[in-house]
Amino acid sequence: MKKILILLLGLVIVTCFNSCIEDDEPTFMINEEAIEAPLLVTPNSSVNLDQESADQQALTIVWEDANYNFETPVTYNIEVTAAGEGFDTPIEAAQTSERYYSWTVGELNSLAIAAGLEADTEGNLNIRVVSSLGTNDGVPADSNVLVITLTPYSTIIPVKDLFLVGNATAADWNNDNNNPPIVRNPANENDFSFKGRFLGGGDLAFKLLEIRGQWQPQWGTNDGTTVEVNDGTGSDPGVFSVPAEGYYEFNINIDDRTFSVSPYDASGATDYTAIGIGIIGSATPNGWDDDTDMTQSTFDSHLWYINDIVLIDGEAKFRTNSDWSTNWGADTALTGYGNQDGPNIPVTAGTYDVWFNDLDGSYVFILKN
Repeated sequence: MKKILILLLGLVIVTCFNSCIEDDEPTFMINEEAIEAPLLVTPNSSVNLDQESADQQALTIVWEDANYNFETPVTYNIEVTAAGEGFDTPIEAAQTSERYYSWTVGELNSLAIAAGLEADTEGNLNIRVVSSLGTNDGVPADSNVLVITLTPYSTIIPVKDLFLVGNATAADWNNDNNNPPIVRNPANENDFSFKGRFLGGGDLAFKLLEIRGQWQPQWGTNDGTTVEVNDGTGSDPGVFSVPAEGYYEFNINIDDRTFSVSPYDASGATDYTAIGIGIIGSATPNGWDDDTDMTQSTFDSHLWYINDIVLIDGEAKFRTNSDWSTNWGADTALTGYGNQDGPNIPVTAGTYDVWFNDLDGSYVFILKN
């Protein structure tokens, strides 16, 4: 009998011990009204962005720790918007467990461009710090807002673009009518080409403009074999033309002043009208999660575009039907020729018009600011 009592007592002790082990993680109830949000102590200021000092430190922000009334690790997310935009869709600039963060001149400049500030124009960035607990941004608390005044610079090296104009093209004789660009050879800034539909015969013709909305500089031909230009100081050249409506390949070199036009067989090209084409990537508004759809030209079904898209520093590709079975990429920025499963296209922050031609995978990014 004594042995039985001892065994029962031991069983009770083991059961109680196991219950203690299972409940060894206490549950805390957080009074959200008692939370002290992080406090930015860095004053509002102006920052000089000098491109020649891109690797130098430009700005460090400091804040007082958030107080959740018990010891626990706190994560800080730094959010940035252009002044007047609010924080409904901020840029998530950084995440840290420290109570300070720094940017170089180049990093802060890219952040300003990504937020929508125009290059060479003074503007304000709003910065705040949001504290949270755990890995799921639990119990967030927003800091006060810091205002930084700066003038971002453009990081794009100026190069010539050429745009189609004329009644043989989609734009007609309108110099600011969403004129399609032709593709600059990434290996030769003076060499351009285009595969696409032209109208031909009679007085149907076209020229090339360097700047949409301006008639000069203007490129054409006076003798049908060589290229002439009016840079704004002379007379406008004659026109290019094709004999009949159809698809053609047009090539021009503005350095050696040569051009060629030849018929292009597009009869076997895939028609993507039903499934569409979009742009995707870390530089695009939806990141790698979803496409930003492009618009198909009503003049040329193989030509696609998207206007005024805000891109950030990152990468991009083109693909069909929001799927990777057909996609185009290349390793050259601004312009180039994408290949199936090619590398990601490098992108620098800015607002762009983006054009894509599914006949040859060519693309052109036209910087707007």
